Amino acid sequence: MSRERSASLALVAVVALATGFVLAGQVKTQLLTPSNQVARYSALIRSVQELESTNAGSRRHIADLRSQIDALESEAAQRSAATQALRNNVADLRAHAGLTAMRGPGVQVRLANGVPGPDTGGQTRYLVDFQDVQDVVNLLYAQGAEGVAVNGRRITPLTAYSGSSGQVVIDQGTPFSSPITIAAVGDRNRMETALNDPSVLPDVRAREVLFQLRLTFTGSPDVALPAYDSSLQIPHVSAT
Repeated sequence: MSRERSASLALVAVVALATGFVLAGQVKTQLLTPSNQVARYSALIRSVQELESTNAGSRRHIADLRSQIDALESEAAQRSAATQALRNNVADLRAHAGLTAMRGPGVQVRLANGVPGPDTGGQTRYLVDFQDVQDVVNLLYAQGAEGVAVNGRRITPLTAYSGSSGQVVIDQGTPFSSPITIAAVGDRNRMETALNDPSVLPDVRAREVLFQLRLTFTGSPDVALPAYDSSLQIPHVSAT
C-alpha cells in the first residue's frame, strides 16, 4: 500500500471518529434533556410551594399584627376618653370651687340699705347685713346658679360670711357696705322667677316694707365672674 493511500485512509478514519463523537454527544444531549427538564420543573414546584408557605406565614403574622394594632388603638381610644372625662371633671370641680373665671347668662342682684323706722329701738335692721347677702347667694345657688360673686369677690363652697353694723365681710376680704351687688351665672329664668316670688327671702321682704330696704335685680345674657383670688381657708377655723 502506498504512503498516499495510507494517509487517505487515516484521514477518513479520523473524520469518521470525529463524526461519531459528535453524533454521540447529540444523542446524549437528546437523551438527558427530558430528565433535566423534569428536575427543573420539580425544583420550580418546590420553590413555588416554599414561597406559598412563606407567604401564608407572613399573612398570618400580618393578621396578628393588625389585631394587636386594633387592640392598642381601642385601648388608646378608651384611655383618651377616660382622660378627657377626668379633665372635664377637674374643670367642673375647678369651676365649682371658683378657681376659674366664668361668664354666661345670669342675673345681677342689688341690695341697698333702707331708712330707720319708728320702731327700730336702736337696732340696725334697715341696714344690709351679711345674713341678707348669704340668703340671696343661697337662693341663687338653689335656683340654678353655677357661679356667684359678691362685689367682685368669687364665692366658693368654703366661703364664710361675717360682719356687723351694715358691713359685710366675705372670707378674709375687705368689708363691703351698701349697696352690694351679687352677680350669678347660670339658669337665668329660674333665678329671675325665684327673685320675683314674694314668698322667698321673707326677712328681706318684711324689711322692704318696714324700712324700705331695697332688693332689685336685672337679668343679662352675659354676666362675667372673676376667679377666686384669695385663700380657701375659712376664718376662725384651724386644722388642729
